[in-house]
Amino acid sequence: MSKEITKILAVVAGIGGIGFAIGTLIGWLFLSDTMEPWQFGLIFALVVLFLGLLGAAPLASRLFTGRS
Repeated sequence: MSKEITKILAVVAGIGGIGFAIGTLIGWLFLSDTMEPWQFGLIFALVVLFLGLLGAAPLASRLFTGRS
C-alpha cells in the first residue's frame, strides 16, 4: 500500500515543482518591483501543493480504508 501512496505524493510533488517554476516566471514578469521572483514562486508552489494534497486526499483515503 505504501507504493501507491508514494506514487500519489510523487505526482503532488511534481505539481508543486511545476507551480514553483510557473510562479517564479509570473513573479519575474509581473512582480519584479515588489518582491523577488523566487519568493512569489515559493508562495505559488505552496498554494499549488496545498490544492494538490487536498485533491489527492479522497484517493489516499480510499487506499487506506480499502474501498475502491
